[in-house]
Amino acid sequence: MNAQLYSTLILARICLEKAFSCFLKLYKHGGITMPINLVIRNKRKELELTQEQIANYLGVSAPAVNKWEKGTSYPDISLLPPLARTLKIDLNTLLCFEESLTTHEIAQFSTQIIKNMEKNGYESGFHMANEKVKEYPNSGELIETMATILEGALFMYGAEIEHKEFYEEQILSFYERAAKCDDEKARNKAHYMLISKYIKKKEYEKAQQTLDLLPERSALDKKQLQAMLLQEQNQLVEAANILEQKLLRGINELQITIFSLVDVELKIGDDEKVEKLSNAFKEMISQFELWDYNAYVIPLQIAQKRKDVDESITILKSMLKTLMKPWTPKNSSLYNHMNYGESPSEEELHMKLDRFRTRMLSTLLSNLESSPDLEFLHSNKEFINLLKEYWDKCNKTERETRNMIK
Repeated sequence: MNAQLYSTLILARICLEKAFSCFLKLYKHGGITMPINLVIRNKRKELELTQEQIANYLGVSAPAVNKWEKGTSYPDISLLPPLARTLKIDLNTLLCFEESLTTHEIAQFSTQIIKNMEKNGYESGFHMANEKVKEYPNSGELIETMATILEGALFMYGAEIEHKEFYEEQILSFYERAAKCDDEKARNKAHYMLISKYIKKKEYEKAQQTLDLLPERSALDKKQLQAMLLQEQNQLVEAANILEQKLLRGINELQITIFSLVDVELKIGDDEKVEKLSNAFKEMISQFELWDYNAYVIPLQIAQKRKDVDESITILKSMLKTLMKPWTPKNSSLYNHMNYGESPSEEELHMKLDRFRTRMLSTLLSNLESSPDLEFLHSNKEFINLLKEYWDKCNKTERETRNMIK
């Protein structure tokens, strides 16, 4: 497994975590739109006005306003402009004609795309995302989220997708559009993703120009300060939740850094340093109770560099075995306070993890079969049988998952 493949796996994990986060949020909230009756009621309450006051301002009865807020009747079209002015909003807001979507609306739509892909395939989900982007062309958060969701799904479904290059170019264009939006958070995320893509395409000047647009990391850590504030207020579980998420993000970043450094040192030829980094990496995986799969990535890289057939196959056996047991923070006592909102049922969670495992296994097997870096293994009978064994497991799990859905 080379550095590019490992980076792609990390990227896919980020994308899928985002998709899974969207799924979990829907168990905590409901609905994606705010009808006009709710707009009237909520804005009136925000301004601390009574129904009688609204009625007096507009020259209608209080029961009429009450019916508007219940949704049993609607204001006359001639009343809409003065009603909007009374509520101190514009007509677009009153009538729910927004140029953008809320974060929750985007989360719900993302989940719909994932379900669509599972049922109808990647092309259908892509079309659905593309149509939504056309509907809200100025929503930077939507465009960046769609690019991320589609990127993760493209990786997981890659082995069975035709015209993959077309989708890659479309996703790239989404990121480039998001990189020009007014939403700073979405813009920075898009810049981050674009840098990796430009490097992969060997467009180094573009990569550097995009890198220069990213802000330097602030020494003022808002999350750390929020945790301190919660701790002082004795809200310890909430503080632990923030700190555990911060810890896990930091460890994931450290993993990528160590792996990249190992890749560099292998090219330099400093075997002693590579060995030290490999041991430190493996110890970190163990101490921080992370996914065992990651512990085998660097040893495989070393064995691959040496073209050691026996060692490579031994490592691959362990990697594939651990891949059959997807890891989540819930598996570890170190991250037991992490909160994603109300969780789905055990059955639904199990089904989603099975799908994730099957997709990731399928993608990894395809890469192992086609990677030029592993060409020295491709004619080895034990390697061929190993892949066949896990393709059979992959297909069996896929059939069982389909039957559960039915």
